[in-house]
Amino acid sequence: MTTKFLPTLFLSMAVSGILSGCQVTGKPANMPPFGSLAQITAISPDTNQVLRPGQQVKLKVDVSYVLTSDAGTIKLIVLAADSAELGQDVKVIAKGSGKATLETQFTVPTTTEIRVFAPLVVQGESSGSATDGRSYKVLPR
Repeated sequence: MTTKFLPTLFLSMAVSGILSGCQVTGKPANMPPFGSLAQITAISPDTNQVLRPGQQVKLKVDVSYVLTSDAGTIKLIVLAADSAELGQDVKVIAKGSGKATLETQFTVPTTTEIRVFAPLVVQGESSGSATDGRSYKVLPR
């Protein structure tokens, strides 16, 4: 049997091995407690819609989550391509599974892309643990 060399597979395995070797004892950085996750299940407007600079957008995101820790938050973060924050929302959640609806409004700036993230942050952690995201293309002026 012949084996093909796949550079992207090799690179991802190498990076994974290097990064795992960089961890000190304890749980890896930015990892939620085992089993915690967040997933965007609906987003409005649809991400197939192309946005235009100056357009007002009312964003609504439904997120399903599983939290194995006692408490946490689901956040909605909207960023332009240059990482400028355009909007946000936060919902406090408790241990277990459920759904959260997050909403924000923003004016589309002159950019190439709008990125939407829904991180699950475990109480006591400083950064997003399990994150799902979507993006919108923005037409040039």
